[in-house]
Amino acid sequence: MTKFINVNSAFESITQEPQFLHPARILWIDKENDSAVLITIEDPPKQPWSISLTELDSLLQEKKIRHTVIKVPAFMLALEDEIDTKAKHIRETSWERIQPLLETKYLGEIFVPQAMGTMIAAHAKAINLPRKTLYRLLYRYWLFGGTKNALLPNYVRSGGAGKAKTFAKGKINGRPPKYLGLVTETKAKILTEEDKAAIKIGYALYKNNVVECVTDAYNRTLNKFYRAEHSVPGYSDDDFNLKPAHELPKLTQFQYWGKKAFDAITVLRSRKGERKWEKDHRALIGRANQGLFGPCHRFEIDATIADVYLVSRFNRNWIIGRPVVYVVVDVFSRMIVGIYIGLEGPSWNGARQALWNAFSNKVDFCRQFDIQINPSDWPCHHLPQEICADRGEMLGIAAENLATGLGIDLAIAPPYRPDWKAIVESRFRVLNRLTQIQWAPGGVAQRIKERGERDYRLDATLDLHEFTKIMVASVLHYNRHSRQPDWLNKDMIAQEIDSTPISLWNWGIEHGFGAPNIHSPELVYLHLLPKAKASVQAGGIYFEGMFYTSASDGDGMKFARARAKGREPIDVWYDSTKPEHIWIRNEDKSFTTYHLRASEIRYRGHRLEEIMDMLEIIKQSSPDDQYTELVSKVQLDDQVQSIINQATAEKKLSQEDISSAQQVAGIRANRTIERAAERAAHTNPVVTTPTINTTPTVQPVANISETYGQRGGEVIDLLSRLRKK
Repeated sequence: MTKFINVNSAFESITQEPQFLHPARILWIDKENDSAVLITIEDPPKQPWSISLTELDSLLQEKKIRHTVIKVPAFMLALEDEIDTKAKHIRETSWERIQPLLETKYLGEIFVPQAMGTMIAAHAKAINLPRKTLYRLLYRYWLFGGTKNALLPNYVRSGGAGKAKTFAKGKINGRPPKYLGLVTETKAKILTEEDKAAIKIGYALYKNNVVECVTDAYNRTLNKFYRAEHSVPGYSDDDFNLKPAHELPKLTQFQYWGKKAFDAITVLRSRKGERKWEKDHRALIGRANQGLFGPCHRFEIDATIADVYLVSRFNRNWIIGRPVVYVVVDVFSRMIVGIYIGLEGPSWNGARQALWNAFSNKVDFCRQFDIQINPSDWPCHHLPQEICADRGEMLGIAAENLATGLGIDLAIAPPYRPDWKAIVESRFRVLNRLTQIQWAPGGVAQRIKERGERDYRLDATLDLHEFTKIMVASVLHYNRHSRQPDWLNKDMIAQEIDSTPISLWNWGIEHGFGAPNIHSPELVYLHLLPKAKASVQAGGIYFEGMFYTSASDGDGMKFARARAKGREPIDVWYDSTKPEHIWIRNEDKSFTTYHLRASEIRYRGHRLEEIMDMLEIIKQSSPDDQYTELVSKVQLDDQVQSIINQATAEKKLSQEDISSAQQVAGIRANRTIERAAERAAHTNPVVTTPTINTTPTVQPVANISETYGQRGGEVIDLLSRLRKK
């Protein structure tokens, strides 16, 4: 006999065996007499029946019947402390009635042929109960597996769940309404199918977000379906009239039948819309790291505007607004692998700076802010396999170059779906909590100022460099100390790995789960750094108001050629956080680094945005200065014109009757005379008694007198007057 035939085993027919048309459960096994007692699972239940064990085993072996499972009813799936007192009392009372029939001197005595009816009749007479009551309890006990909990009341089938109640004609459900403690005549209406249909239509206005609240939907329903009469517009003083109160559904009835017509989740989804539903209300059945094999599998990048106003490093009285914070996070480890704080709005230009930082050495980066770290403190300088970002940051040909040039797959999140980048979005909250930046001078503690409050923008104190230093220190703290125990897997727990981001990152890299995307620096420069137009000039490469030179061009031939032939346009790659260097691509496609010229010292240590702001600001002048300059220029023009007019008048008075050719021919001689007069006007020569000079040096004077004979008197007269002055 097979060992699978046991008490409570259930069987069902495969080949329509007459005895097993319905599933049957074994109640008793008598191996000595080769007999088994079963009860058929059907409604209403019938008296147990017997079959030989040999025949039962044969049916199993011949695959005419097979084992099956009888579902445990819901009322039996309760712990003892979950069963209320009343149900326990019913169970114990029922058990006391059938216990003497089951726990007899000889086990299984009730299953002896012809014994069941006699025993039940005698026991029913003894306890003064109808036999059918005992039969009902016994069958229930056996059908549900022979446990006491089978005798619990089945409240699941009570009350007509899901069925609408019917009331006698004229019968009003619910307690009588009261006003000031007295019962009023106005009673609720017994709703008809028409009323329920009207309520369903009206409640749909609320469901579909056409109205603000349920009350508005109720009012519109009354207006639509419960008017006493309709009048022709324009021909009645009072063209609106509702039915009497006892003919109107109550607001509570409207809410009750509206909720029965529409599921609460369906209403929520419809009112919020698909976008908000997916973002804020959908079921969360997955995890962000699902399907990731280790560090560098997927980076997420996003930007937010910081809650603080900053000032310029050139002049702390210049308020430059709120910075934009870009964060790059490794999804597997939650490690912040890159950060960029700038004035560039959320766009590819800002995102590429954050990615450049993520792919760069962090020791050099931190040194810019006087933060000394070891490579192991922030060991992130790798390219990922995937990047998930917003459309604003990553749409465009420049961003698509990441895929074609660096082998990085791009995952673009849909609009208004920050939940697609849940990890990086949550890091902003963490960094805000760590820095408490909204409480710093110039911090935006609240979005809307109360009337009369001080303008927090006037308190701005931090500059871009100082704010970046705060953020970098916060990132280092987060990577080292932010614990996330729920992200540890079985292997990490076995190796006692700390649940901090840096520990998860190091564990993944050391065990080969990380897959950094390695490329040469030239490729990273080409596809990630922003490119702009510059010009080759005599003083170097001119870019954004600054000159750059390179030691590799020691003889300056490139700049000398520009001086000889004129300026030449050239493409440069630059890092806006460190404008001390730019990169030029050579003819062989390699890159050469050019450094800020020594004479441009005022730009060192500043970011490109700050330099551009400074250059723009110093070019500007105030309206008062512009007006003063305008007045001075007008006065200057007037003064110049007055001098010209006076000179013109004097020329007309002293004009000689000589030809134009004579005037032009005497320019050199006139210039010599004027120069001599100018020298005399600015010197004090010693006057001595004239002596006869017999030396040859008197020859030039004689030549001058001969050349300018007719003007000699004028020259002498002019020189005399100049000496007298």
